[in-house]
Amino acid sequence: MPRSSTPSDVRDLERAFLKKGWWLFPLGGVLAALAVGGPFWAWVDGQPIVWPGGGGLMWRVLIGALIGGSIPAVWALGWWVRTKRGRVALAVALVVVAAEGLLLQPTIQAALWLATRARLEADQSFMREVCYVRLEENVGRSDERPAIILVGSSQVLNGVDVALLGQLVHPAPVIRRAMFGMTPLKTLAMQAYMPFRAGDTCVQYLSEFDFTNQAAFPFAWLRPYGSWKTAPEVLRCLSWRVKVRHWREVIDYLMAATTEWWRARDALNRIVFRFCVTDQGEDAGHERGRPLDPAMAAEQARGDLRFEAAEWAAFQRLAQRLNAQQVVMVVFEGDVNPAIYSDQRRRAKQTVRERLKDVLATGAGRYVSREEQALDLEPGDWRDMTHLSHSGREKLTRRIAQELSASVMPID
Repeated sequence: MPRSSTPSDVRDLERAFLKKGWWLFPLGGVLAALAVGGPFWAWVDGQPIVWPGGGGLMWRVLIGALIGGSIPAVWALGWWVRTKRGRVALAVALVVVAAEGLLLQPTIQAALWLATRARLEADQSFMREVCYVRLEENVGRSDERPAIILVGSSQVLNGVDVALLGQLVHPAPVIRRAMFGMTPLKTLAMQAYMPFRAGDTCVQYLSEFDFTNQAAFPFAWLRPYGSWKTAPEVLRCLSWRVKVRHWREVIDYLMAATTEWWRARDALNRIVFRFCVTDQGEDAGHERGRPLDPAMAAEQARGDLRFEAAEWAAFQRLAQRLNAQQVVMVVFEGDVNPAIYSDQRRRAKQTVRERLKDVLATGAGRYVSREEQALDLEPGDWRDMTHLSHSGREKLTRRIAQELSASVMPID
């Protein structure tokens, strides 16, 4: 009958293995650092896998070797703590909680997002916006007066002059939370990082541009703003078919909502694996985007329009949440360059107008139609097919200030 192995026999085998094969762990750490630093996340995000290179390669190799080399030491330490597994598990849990709490500290947050912003390439407008929002929220609101909070896509960024609006609505503060590509679903997801208070006014500029031809589940956009305050609402807006098809991204999104370490992984990865600072130049501001070729933009805008049900559901839930927070919503009917009008687009405009009016008619806010705006936009007021020029920007900004003065808040 074969003799059963005793704990001491297993321990001797482990010691023998570590004595001869310890070098496998630093080697494995190097390979893992090369893979996880970029290719792994590229695979997670569904992007082409590109292996790292350049000046950061040596640092990756060194860090990976150190982490891998620590495994034999931890393994050996485990021989001494096997009889105290409960205490070890508790200690590990405490370390994880402490690390999460440390990363959420305002000082660490400021350092994290400042360091990330300094390492962005000039064309990474989305990550620059993430840094901007996280830094603003980390500082918090110092002005206790009811504020005007601008929400929306690049149409708001290009269509509203924040400085001019601030002068026109003084002394009410103006807070910008508009970002490139922000649709109602993304706004709902991002609400946890918006400083709404009772008495504030949320100003939006919405048209068929925001409800059509959108991604069914814009995971890369949602993940940096993951939060359990909004993630359940976001997922309720999605159909079961979309959630099943994107199950991997759904799990990733919920993990981002759970821990800052996962939510900020792009920022942490950039800091760990990119030690140089990128020269941003003068045109790298967070309100600038790369201009599209006019002919290409026009062709894309004239394409078929497909409504996304999740965007409608998200707008309705957002209106309900803001109403519950005693935040007034003022929605200006958005527009695009008349040069790309078509019968299909006109029908889509009418659909959006009617549905937004129905939602806001319940007391959630006020809808300002294009006719009521009376902006009299001319061809020169458009920068491209969807964004206003400097002159159009001034017209819309002054009209928003006029509306706020007349229907929402008294302005001196």
